[in-house]
Amino acid sequence: MLKNYKLKAFALLLLAGSVLGSCDYLDIAPAEIMTEDKIFQDITLAQQDLGSMYHDIIKWTALNSDDRLLRDGPFTWTGCAGDESIDHWGTTAPTTYFKLGGLTTGYNPLGDWSWNYALVRKATNFINKIEGVPLTQSQQQTYGTKVKQFKQEARFLRAYMYFDLLRQYGAVPLITEVQDIADISGAQVPRDPVNKIVDFICSELDEAASVLPDTWSDDTNYGRISKAACLALKARTLLYAASPLYNGNTMYKDVKNLDGTQLFPQTYDKELWKRAADAADAAINCCLGAGIQMSLSGENSINKYEKMFYSNTSNPEFILASIQTYGIYEDVSCNSHSEDKGGWGRFSIMQNQVDAYETADGHLPFLMDDDGCIIYDSNGQPTVNPESNYSESGFTHVDELWDGTSWQPCTNVYKDLNGAVVNDMGKYDLYNMYVNRDPRFYASLTFQGAKFRNATEGLERCYHFAYWRNLEYYTYWWVDGYPNVNTNNETGYGLRKFMNPVADIKNWIGTSSNYPLFRLAELYLIKAEALNEYYESPNQDGYDAINEVRSRVEMPDLPIVSEDNTKIGMRKRIRNERRVELFFEGHRFWDVRRWKIGDKCFGIPNYRMNAQPTEAEIMAKANELGYTSMTDNANNPDYWWDRVWNSRDAGLQIYYKRTVDVNCVFSDKMYLFPIPQGDINKNLNLVQNYGW
Repeated sequence: MLKNYKLKAFALLLLAGSVLGSCDYLDIAPAEIMTEDKIFQDITLAQQDLGSMYHDIIKWTALNSDDRLLRDGPFTWTGCAGDESIDHWGTTAPTTYFKLGGLTTGYNPLGDWSWNYALVRKATNFINKIEGVPLTQSQQQTYGTKVKQFKQEARFLRAYMYFDLLRQYGAVPLITEVQDIADISGAQVPRDPVNKIVDFICSELDEAASVLPDTWSDDTNYGRISKAACLALKARTLLYAASPLYNGNTMYKDVKNLDGTQLFPQTYDKELWKRAADAADAAINCCLGAGIQMSLSGENSINKYEKMFYSNTSNPEFILASIQTYGIYEDVSCNSHSEDKGGWGRFSIMQNQVDAYETADGHLPFLMDDDGCIIYDSNGQPTVNPESNYSESGFTHVDELWDGTSWQPCTNVYKDLNGAVVNDMGKYDLYNMYVNRDPRFYASLTFQGAKFRNATEGLERCYHFAYWRNLEYYTYWWVDGYPNVNTNNETGYGLRKFMNPVADIKNWIGTSSNYPLFRLAELYLIKAEALNEYYESPNQDGYDAINEVRSRVEMPDLPIVSEDNTKIGMRKRIRNERRVELFFEGHRFWDVRRWKIGDKCFGIPNYRMNAQPTEAEIMAKANELGYTSMTDNANNPDYWWDRVWNSRDAGLQIYYKRTVDVNCVFSDKMYLFPIPQGDINKNLNLVQNYGW
């Protein structure tokens, strides 16, 4: 039987003030202080209290600046703290501190110990009291059955918070009762072992799943917790429990409570993988029976994938979506068309992420070690897989590229504002690194030469990420992405995933794309990984699971090469598939840690193209090419094109070179966050995590 501890009781609740979307179940109380007694004497206020928990735990608005939601939501700090991307605004301390190994027991902006426990307390209080709310006769008809559902939705939210604590800190105190704030001795709560936390989460989710509908079919309940969401969280939790960080990790052998209780299991349990596979299978079957599916409309594989993330008000693959209400904010802040396009260009994508995308015929472009990590040499150069025919030398002529709405012919013709041709550079050549890659590469990223429709001007502009000098009065509309502090792309790769090509960001006409907390593709990948780790060699069920994900974007079915028929070979494939399929959805940071491969992924440099060369480097190339006009100070209109083009060309000549963007640091203690020192000082029964 689970030990029941008490939660600190707060006398007052502060209910958030905004209403999220048009969904009645998310309506929350006006911004005022209310006592708990008042809330649980009125069913409408109690329902609003549930809505406020949705808001605090799985929703995000532009007005909400809470760090936890930035960490997990559409502006994913964890992606930027790892090897996917970098947030290069002036407010990047949370990600920079992790990359540089700067977290401490007193400062960890990525951690949420106190916040999570405050929400655990709130959910527990709701679970305990909701069935005691008095109902009038008319309210009985409306809320009679809803009350039971409300209780189970809160149970899911509490389980979600414990899962979040598990992936951050591992073993944590399991608290399931509300505690009297005056009971100081009762607040001295030790940590509970990992397996106990996992079992509690799963039992809570099983109970919630037994009451909630498989899914919510009407639009007014879109984004509401369902049985499918409960089963999806259970599968994810068991996947983590089976993973190397939590399953027989002897590095944590000395992490014990003061009474000697072992907090991390020291014996590897293969059966945990079977539990995860079975849970994923149950969740998949529930989803399929409820009409949740992966097939999407669209005339090509790029569009099928890309459209899912920006045109998704009722996406058929999303199991649980975080309903977003920030509108234009996402399009403006994330779009790599900076400044003259109206965008702010917040995120730059790392070369490390680019390297993960397979070739179109299904080969890994680079050699990987047994853990699925790309092998880089001391110069940052990965070893090319000889079976892939991948090349990083030369260019290929292409006739058309996808711009987000249609296939567009490629041209290097530049026109002025009146439509007159000012320079025609002939054929369109694409660097071979960007040719014939997985369709998700083109749907997720922008790169040198990529097209992306610009609704502001109705043009299909080519991205030019190669550096050129900021020529002040020569920053015409066609000079897109000129260097500018914080908003200029620094790696040569921008974010395309979640970006809506019809958003008119310069005129502040945007969209709002819901963020997937759980979607069906993840369940297939959980099943594939768990089966591969459970059996000594891949079986057909594992192949079928991963191929469900690949087939949606028309990637070839596995196995393709002989190594795919081995346990280690499939491990590489599955881990890489997660990296590509779930890019920028908040998984990579946690995957690398649960796989216990942080030294090989987060302890190496973040690489980029040479998009920000030194002034000396670009001027040396300009002098070598004889481009003296780019340094001519004469304000003569006759020189304008030479100045712009020469500067662009000089930058492009030195652009295609792997360069270190961030020299990252990783040590073993970073696999789990430190428990805040302030909480350890207050609770003498708390022991610290390994290495902190």
